[in-house]
Amino acid sequence: MSADVLATAWGAVHDATPPDWYVGRPSYHDERNTWEQYAFDQRERAVNGARSRERSAIGATEVECLLEMARCLRELGAGRVPR
Repeated sequence: MSADVLATAWGAVHDATPPDWYVGRPSYHDERNTWEQYAFDQRERAVNGARSRERSAIGATEVECLLEMARCLRELGAGRVPR
């Protein structure tokens, strides 16, 4: 994977991130052989259990994971629920 492809994928995530959302770094999970990334709305008050405004993206590669997160964030920014 080239650095340009990775930078472009990160650019898509940054461009798609709605205001007040926090996007974490993707991490590789050996046990599932996948990359995963987490994002949440920082305006939501933290409580025990899952947040109602959070998303996780999963991909076979880091770039796939980033692009999936960008897709989800674009949907959220447009007021839709990502599928």
